[in-house]
This record gives sequence, C-alpha cells and structure tokens, in this order.
Amino acid sequence: MKPILRKVDSNAEHSFSVRENIYPFLYNYWHYHPEVELTYIRKSSGTRLAGDSIDRFTDGDLILLGANLPHMWRNDDIYFEKENGYHIEAVAIHFKEDFWGSEFLNIPENRHIKELLAKSKRGYKIEGKTHDIIVQKMEEILKLKGTKRVIQLLDMLDILAYSKEKKYLSSQGFIDDYKVDPNDKINEIYQYTLSNFKNGITIDEVAQHVHISPNYFCRYFKKRTSKTFIEFVTELRVGHACKLLLEGNLSISQICYESGFNNLSNFNRKFKELIGQSPSDYFKEYSMKNTYDNLHPNVIKDLEIATS
Repeated sequence: MKPILRKVDSNAEHSFSVRENIYPFLYNYWHYHPEVELTYIRKSSGTRLAGDSIDRFTDGDLILLGANLPHMWRNDDIYFEKENGYHIEAVAIHFKEDFWGSEFLNIPENRHIKELLAKSKRGYKIEGKTHDIIVQKMEEILKLKGTKRVIQLLDMLDILAYSKEKKYLSSQGFIDDYKVDPNDKINEIYQYTLSNFKNGITIDEVAQHVHISPNYFCRYFKKRTSKTFIEFVTELRVGHACKLLLEGNLSISQICYESGFNNLSNFNRKFKELIGQSPSDYFKEYSMKNTYDNLHPNVIKDLEIATS
C-alpha cells in the first residue's frame, strides 16, 4: 500500500484550512498531501514518523511539515482501548505553497519564506521562544476571518523563516531518494510493526505479513526508508523506553523487557547509541528538570545564585 494521498478539508470561504481537532485519536496512517502542514499538539502522545525520522510526540509539540512529506501520527496504545477516557487536541493549518498566487513568494520581500517552505520538505520541530509565539498565534487564528487570517499566517511564516529555534526531522537523503511506488507496502509494514514492536517481532514475520520474501523485504525496506528494519524497530523500542522512563512507574529492568529488548545490556547499549546517555542518566536529567521547572521562582533564583 502506498502512502495515502489525503485530501485536506477546505471550503469556498477560505483559501487555506485552519482546524481545531478534538478526536479520540489522531489520523494514524502513513500519508502525504500537497499542502504544507503546521500542527500544534495541545494534548496527545505517541510516535511520529516524518520521512525517515522516528520520534516521540507529546503535549506542546509544534511541527512544520512541507508539501508531500510522508508522515504519520500514531497515538499510544491506550488511545485505542475502549472507554479509556483519553482524547487528543490539536490545531492544524494546511495551505498550498501557491494559494496566494504563483508569484507572491517570488517577490524579494518573501524569498525567506519561499526558502523556509522549500526546506520544510524535511520537516521541522519548532522550539524555544519561537514555539511559544507561534502557538499563541495559532490559537488566535482560529478566531480570525478574512484578510486578518491571511496576514496572521504570513506573520507566522515570517517568524519561522528567521528563527534559529527549529531543527530538521528527516534527512536530506530521504527526501532526495523518495518516490511514491504504486506497489508500496510501507504503510502496511509500519502499521504492523507499530502494533508489535514490543513483542519478539522478526523480519520473517513481517515479510510473511506483507506477502514478500525476507530477502526482498530487507532490500525493499532499506530502499524505502534509508535504514534497515532492525534499526527502525530499535528506534521504536528506545522511543517507547523514553516514554516509560519519564512516566517513572517501572524499573529500568522492567522497561527493558516492556520495550521489546531481550536483555538489559543490549538495552543499555542501544539506548546510549541513540540517545547519547544511559537510561538512568536520561531519567535523572529529565526528572531533575521537571522538579526544577516546578519550583517557586524565588527558589529557582536562589539556586541560580548558588551555582553561579
């Protein structure tokens, strides 16, 4: 199954789409669309695939995805259980690069925005003060109409184009090599793997599921994703382990097996290779940061003085 070409909702009153989404879970298929997508995750968590990148997403994430960049937002398993009490909240803006006319981005004043949209084909995660400014403007644009709506979008793109507080998601190599294949099975592979990576999933098992030989499967997956299937599964498992570590309900040994690793030494090694630190150091760093962020401002000031 090839990536799904998704039609973005629009109507005659607007030249681009602005939506507030409140659903049980996000649209969880490997898909693409000709529109640029700017998404703010108010409330949701799971695994995000964008090009050849795999990462956790959670409350507050702000992502810019360029035109035709294949992607998927896959919520955590809890969202698909009956009567779980969970739901997602997100604000999404979709627009075609030329919705304001074919020459608008070619004028000198807008060339920086044209460059931003070209580079966004790799996807961006927006951080820092830029994140806070854009999030506020996205909440505001939900209530705007007419010309003010267009001006607000242009203002956001202007800020994003000049900001240094954004980082790429996908590699340039993936974007250069990616072509839609009419016999593409990658969505089916992703869906099956995302549902089973915590188990002892094998190449033979997945290959059989999508009805191709294991040898062809390995070559096919590497060609479609720029990484091996084992690398893909390892990234999913480490991402899941990060989630469990931050929740703080399980021991590192329990997290190792809950994430699909078969021994603790392999888990520690793979975690450090991908994250850059051990699981215990990762937990300590983020738990200390969370504690620090929740301190009273006066206490934070005293700590800063004491450590300066």
